[in-house]
Amino acid sequence: MKVKIDETLICIPPHISATWDQVTFIHSEEDPETKKFTLILHLRDGKIVQIPQLDSSLVDIAFSAHMKHMEKKPAADRVEGGSKTFGGMLQQLTGLSPEQLTGMPIRFGISGGMPGMENLESAFQHNQEQVSAPDMPPEVLEKISQMAKMMMGGDLGSFPKPEPHCNCTHCQLARAIHNIPKTIEEEPVSDEELTFRTWDIKETSENMYVVTSPLDSKEQYTVFLGTPVGCTCGHADCEHIKAVLYS
Repeated sequence: MKVKIDETLICIPPHISATWDQVTFIHSEEDPETKKFTLILHLRDGKIVQIPQLDSSLVDIAFSAHMKHMEKKPAADRVEGGSKTFGGMLQQLTGLSPEQLTGMPIRFGISGGMPGMENLESAFQHNQEQVSAPDMPPEVLEKISQMAKMMMGGDLGSFPKPEPHCNCTHCQLARAIHNIPKTIEEEPVSDEELTFRTWDIKETSENMYVVTSPLDSKEQYTVFLGTPVGCTCGHADCEHIKAVLYS
C-alpha cells in the first residue's frame, strides 16, 4: 500500500488510513538531531496517532491537504459546526469530565452528555474580572492552545498578546500560543524590610531596654536610660545606648 494524501483522506502505512473527517486537528514536532518530523493526528474518537521520521515535504503535503479539506466545507459548517462540537472535542482530548470543563475559567456548555459550547469567544478576549484566576493545568492549557491554533489556521500573529500581570483565560492561552513566560509579580517590600537592623530592641520596663544582635541572640545587653544612663557592656557612650536612643 502506498502513501496517499489528498483533500479527502490520509493514508500512511502502517500508521493510519482515515478520512480527514475523522481527524480533529494535526500538528508536527521536529527532531533537532535528525531534522525529521513526527506528524501528530488527533482523531475524533480521542485517539492520537504519531507518525515519526517524516521528511518536511511530506508533512507540508499533509498540512496543505488538511487545510484544503477544511476550506471545502461551507463557512457555516466550519464555524457553527465547529463550535457545537468544540466542548466534546475538548472532553475527548483532555480527558476531563463535563463537570471539570464547566468549572474551568472558560465555560464549556456540555449538557446531558451531549457536546456543546457556551461563550467560546470569552477565551479569545481579555477579561479583567479574571485577572487573578487560578492557573489552568499545563496539559489542558497546551491542548486547548493547540485547538486554538488549529481554529486560526496557523495564523498566530492575529492572536492578541497577553496583558501583563493578568491570568484570565485569554491571557493564559495567549502566553501559551505565543510562548511567553508568565510574569511573576514580586511582592512589595516595605522600607522597614529594606533597612538593615543592627540591633533588636525590646523595652522590658520604664527606661529599661534589652538590646540583642539579630545575627547572634547570645549577644545581648541591657540599657538603662534613667539616671545615670548606662549599659551592661560597661561603656558610657556605646552603640547599644545609641541604638535605643535612635529607635
